[in-house]
Amino acid sequence: MSSSLMSTLIRRTLATTLVTAGGFACYWTYLAVNQERLLFDARRRPPRDLPEGIIAYSHTVPGGMVRGYLYHAGDDGVEDLLFYLPGRGEDVLDTLQYVKWLPAGMGFATFDYRGLGHSDGMPSEASAVADASQFLLHIRRAHPGVRVHVVGRSLGTGVAIQLADLQDFESLQLITPYDSLLEIVRKRFPLVPLRQLMRHHFDSISHCKKVVQSTKVLLAESDAVVPHECSERLIAAWPGPVALQTIPGTDHFTIVEHEATWLALCAFARQVPAHAPARTAAAPPADHTEAGEPLPLAAAR
Repeated sequence: MSSSLMSTLIRRTLATTLVTAGGFACYWTYLAVNQERLLFDARRRPPRDLPEGIIAYSHTVPGGMVRGYLYHAGDDGVEDLLFYLPGRGEDVLDTLQYVKWLPAGMGFATFDYRGLGHSDGMPSEASAVADASQFLLHIRRAHPGVRVHVVGRSLGTGVAIQLADLQDFESLQLITPYDSLLEIVRKRFPLVPLRQLMRHHFDSISHCKKVVQSTKVLLAESDAVVPHECSERLIAAWPGPVALQTIPGTDHFTIVEHEATWLALCAFARQVPAHAPARTAAAPPADHTEAGEPLPLAAAR
């Protein structure tokens, strides 16, 4: 092979390598810059009327307001309340249609993460946990006798597990939970240095070691998003016993649409014995200011 041909091949190889490396660098930069929007599937939704029987909650954060929603079934006071932490990109106003399956005396509360739905600001792992803690403090102040049962779904299971280390509540229920969001994402992007790029790991398998609440896990019959082995690794690392139930005929997305899921959540909540608070509720971060007076659940009919 002539020296000129060898030189041409070297130049072409070098050029191809540089273009490939540049492509990877651009792609990694795009993922790093936009990871909050991609990870949380952050989409704002147009204003809409609240479903009947739902009352609004809000507190201020940098950039605007975090907005939440409260409901309780029946005409009597609320005894137990499901505090629902939604999944990635979930429209919680759509999820509220399923409160029709709640029994009398059962309350429900949920909110949009920052930058999602009708909440302002930038989503993050830390802000999701902080906003959940702030909302729960509001519920405790307005209804000191209510038994709170935290329910996390998919992405929200990582928020729920961390909330358990900040405040006391009656039970923890996890719908399609994962061991670590970093590991879930890594399977989808094997050539990306995610540990260096991702700012939000949601390392549930580490955070779960401090959980003291009665716990139940609900799995979909089939799940292509969070494989069962990821949930099973989390259960194996749990510091105490975990009740486990699979909802037949469901997948990762449809499990929340089945009446059997909601009946299972309520049944577990109702059978958990009351207990004295194990810790003092953590104070909200300094950037949180609650808007208005506590909203009475009794008004949500």
